[in-house]
Amino acid sequence: MPAADRLPRPPTPEGFDGSRAAERATDPHGWRYPEAERAAVHQVIAERRDIRRFRPDPVPDDVLQRVLGAAHRAPSVGLMQPWRMIVIADVERRSAVRLLAQRERVRQADRFDERARHFLDQKIEGVVEAPLGVVICCDHGDPEAEILGRGTIPETDVYSTACAIQNLWLAARAEGLGVGWVSFYRPQDMRELFGIPARVDPLAYLCLGWPDERPVRPGLEAAGWSERMPLADVVMRETWEERDVAPPANRFVSAPNREAAIAARDRSDQLIKPAGSLGALETVVERWASITGSPPPGRLRAGVLVCAADHGHTGRGTSLFGAEVSAQVTAASARGQSALGVLARRGGHDLVIADLGLVGATPAGVRDEKVAHGTADLLDGPAMTAPQVDDALTRGARLAAELADGGVDCLVLGEIGIGNTTTTAALVSALTGARPEQTVGRGTGMDAAGLDRKRDVVAAAIARHGAPLPAREALQAVGGLELTALVGAILEAARRGLPVVLDGYAVGAAALIAVALSPASAEVLVAGHRSAELGHDLVLSELGLEPLLNLRLRLGEASGGLLALPMIEAAGALHGEMGTFAESGVSGPR
Repeated sequence: MPAADRLPRPPTPEGFDGSRAAERATDPHGWRYPEAERAAVHQVIAERRDIRRFRPDPVPDDVLQRVLGAAHRAPSVGLMQPWRMIVIADVERRSAVRLLAQRERVRQADRFDERARHFLDQKIEGVVEAPLGVVICCDHGDPEAEILGRGTIPETDVYSTACAIQNLWLAARAEGLGVGWVSFYRPQDMRELFGIPARVDPLAYLCLGWPDERPVRPGLEAAGWSERMPLADVVMRETWEERDVAPPANRFVSAPNREAAIAARDRSDQLIKPAGSLGALETVVERWASITGSPPPGRLRAGVLVCAADHGHTGRGTSLFGAEVSAQVTAASARGQSALGVLARRGGHDLVIADLGLVGATPAGVRDEKVAHGTADLLDGPAMTAPQVDDALTRGARLAAELADGGVDCLVLGEIGIGNTTTTAALVSALTGARPEQTVGRGTGMDAAGLDRKRDVVAAAIARHGAPLPAREALQAVGGLELTALVGAILEAARRGLPVVLDGYAVGAAALIAVALSPASAEVLVAGHRSAELGHDLVLSELGLEPLLNLRLRLGEASGGLLALPMIEAAGALHGEMGTFAESGVSGPR
């Protein structure tokens, strides 16, 4: 027995080191864990992954508490413990976060020039799929408070919070949970969403749940985005060594295989094709399944809802055509003579054309849901009264419900109304604060002088009513009756879990209002196409959606949404009818 072990041990208060100096000298390695436990620690570190696919199964409270407890045991300079954690289970709030992430994803894609498509192929967030989210914040506290160790390096509170994030992540991996770090959001948006005070920085939004993938190496490395640098390139001895070593540049490899070893993947990953090779079709299949519980069928029956109305500002030269043309186009559509009629008939879809606010009488074959004979001039005051907004929202919801009750697979929305591109531009500017130069396009055949008139009207409307405005205030101030009904339809479809295939700019603006009113409604939206209207890119960016088609259409009437349906059908057919590697005996991708 070593001499140190024979020495009497003095009493030691609980929580203090009870070892003796002689013991520590005899066995300097005595504090380490057994080899198997050390190996487990290093294994957890090596296998920590950024997870993007999650199962919906709940996380038990005891597991969650252990993971949060690990974060709370992180080291912090001066024992300041600046981390604060907000656990998010409510799907409405998680949908709002997802919208922020999708919006920034689309915005940031432009930074990668021709490689943007590859960037958009990366599944960068699983906010709604994961059952929980955790907002990790750094509370900077009182800057005048004296905290040991922070005087010379004020940022130590941020560093300490980063340690808490890592602790949580490693503990989650040990529990078999997946964590996905979402960094595509603007901190001020996150503050507003969760009521975070100005002195506090939201450093990370973490998706937390049981993973639906088990990648053996980092996802961006497997996708060919980047790769881990050698350890020798980042380690120096004694002093700084200037080296010609830079982080690996972002690279996009259009490889047929992504080399990610995932044990639990959806059917898409097992089909006889390289992983991810169907691009946006795989995305729409996954999105459709997330809405309905199953991929799109190979044959879709859509409920097509097209709302018609007139606008009070057309007397100011915002359109080349008079209000009577709205009724004429609506009547032609009801007779099946317009593009809308042809596409709906060829597809065998259920079509409802509703008059929400045409100036004249409701045309034959058109559903009479008239709230008013057009909107008021938005430069004279609000375009609608509060009761008119409520009425139009209710009627739109009821129309969507009737189509849904008829057993349709999805809702396709459209609009008819002379002057509604000006209304749409005013609505987008009022909601987002974007300048008229960003939102006003030519519409139907408008020349340069007409474009200037439209921009002047929108600018004057924003000057009168203000911007940005809350969604309902924006709708009442500058919106249209047909757009308001479409907002109601989207909200009803979201409530029922019915996919909504968007048409162009005007329908997109209605979706933007619906999402502002109820962030969870963003989850049912599918962008059919990108129109030729100037502001549609802005709307799609705000919604975080990537359109299926880009045909430079400016027709409206749900035409772009209807043209996208065959592509969705093809995606569903490929997903359902292709064979799998297991069925065929063909070796999977290496």
